[in-house]
Amino acid sequence: MKRNIQILLVFSLVLSVALLPVLSHSADAQWVDPPAGNLPTPVPWNYVPENPAVNPPGWVPENIVQQVTERPMLYVVNYETGEGKKSVNPYGTFNLKFVLGNNGKAHARNIILTFSSQDFDPLDGSVINHWEVDAQNADNVEMNHKFKVNDMSTWKYSGIITAAASYMDPDGNTYSEVFTFTITINQSGTGQVTATATPAVSARAQMVVNGYDTDVDPLQPGSTFKLTLDVRNAGSELARNVSLVYGGSTITTNPEGTPEAGGGVSGGAGDVSVFAPIGQSNVVLLGDIAAGSSLSPDQEFVVNVTAQPGAYPLKLSFVYTDAKGNRVIDDQIITLLVFSLPQLEVSFYMPVEGMFYVGQMSTLPIQITNLSRKSAVLGNAVVTSDAGDVTNNSVLVGTLDPGGYFTLDPMFIPFQEGTVTINLEIRYTDDFNQLRTYNSQLQVEVMPEIPMPEPYPLLDENGNPVLDENGNPIMIDPMNPEPFPPTGPVEEPGFFAKIWNAIKGFFGFGTGDDFGDPTMFDDSGNFGGGF
Repeated sequence: MKRNIQILLVFSLVLSVALLPVLSHSADAQWVDPPAGNLPTPVPWNYVPENPAVNPPGWVPENIVQQVTERPMLYVVNYETGEGKKSVNPYGTFNLKFVLGNNGKAHARNIILTFSSQDFDPLDGSVINHWEVDAQNADNVEMNHKFKVNDMSTWKYSGIITAAASYMDPDGNTYSEVFTFTITINQSGTGQVTATATPAVSARAQMVVNGYDTDVDPLQPGSTFKLTLDVRNAGSELARNVSLVYGGSTITTNPEGTPEAGGGVSGGAGDVSVFAPIGQSNVVLLGDIAAGSSLSPDQEFVVNVTAQPGAYPLKLSFVYTDAKGNRVIDDQIITLLVFSLPQLEVSFYMPVEGMFYVGQMSTLPIQITNLSRKSAVLGNAVVTSDAGDVTNNSVLVGTLDPGGYFTLDPMFIPFQEGTVTINLEIRYTDDFNQLRTYNSQLQVEVMPEIPMPEPYPLLDENGNPVLDENGNPIMIDPMNPEPFPPTGPVEEPGFFAKIWNAIKGFFGFGTGDDFGDPTMFDDSGNFGGGF
């Protein structure tokens, strides 16, 4: 076997050497190049055919390269529908806010954006434009455009807004871009999702009262006040010829019982027994109100004097014409509170002129009078003042009958002269069991401080000061004067004067010191003219 392989290899080697000249000979059939005149002339890169009438040979327009490397490039930096969100409610309007940037090397000018969407309807038109966006994001531009969810897309969970942008560079070359905004539609429905599609909600206007306010607080019987409403069309259609009826309204119907198109507004049956309109009737024409629009109508009212304290509902009816020409009515209820607060008069029950001096305690003669037509139950009355010290200043008043009064006499020490304010606070509970205070003020005039009298020297019969044993003048206190001591020596009464004093004392007439004058006797004791 091994020998046969060796023979085979030798034979193959000999055969290859013999056939080598034959294999290296050129073949008879070969590829032949076509004539040189039939081949296109090769052109160098970026070569432009010669046009001697316009440009020199080999010239390349600069904008071919510039359009690639130094062109504007618009893009959307970010966008939102409010508060950083990209979601909207199924009904109502929203503002699409987006920032347009330019990261190219040339300014973008004459920018035109054309919006289109099957899910959102533009409210500001479909086209907006802007003059320029600086290159390399030097000054991004914020844009806004109002939309609302299409009535046929309120059941969806998201929608798309497309903005086709066309713009130019400083050389007049035009460019175009397409921006896409994806908006989530909030759906608050609960329950299991079924394969059945949710039917579309019929488009209509819906008048609602978002808030109301009165210029008088609290309302009392006889009060005149202005009621201001915050009214909004929360629907998706225009409400035409809207009329507001205070107290409620009805719609005029035809004999078949259906509302008449363009029928009148009935406001005569409205309940205005507690709150009666003044200045104009209870029917107010508001005109056309677009979807999402708001307005603030106001009306003057007076509270009936016979109204009792309590909470009173006031019916409001909005009568308008819908898109189909039918008369529609939307009823609303607001609640107004009526109080019956005490009507008090605080005064002085006696004149107080010249009663108050700085640093001197005086009495404040205060009187509280009930001026209302019903009894008033009052709590503590507290008297204070920032200009002095008030004592004995808190007392319980209790029940005051109509026309009744209550007096209190706090003590007041003023610290300063001039006009001084006296504050009076009375605590009580209103008709809704809420703690309230009745505050009043009184004015008093405080005179300057009375000067204290100074001590004065004791004088003798000659007008000279009397000196003590130390040689100092004897001073008399004006607030506590002492009897004048005799200026000379006291003489001892005579013999007959002593007898006479004894006789008067025996009969109960007293001595000469208590009755009569001891000088009625002379120095010798003889009877004089003193008795």
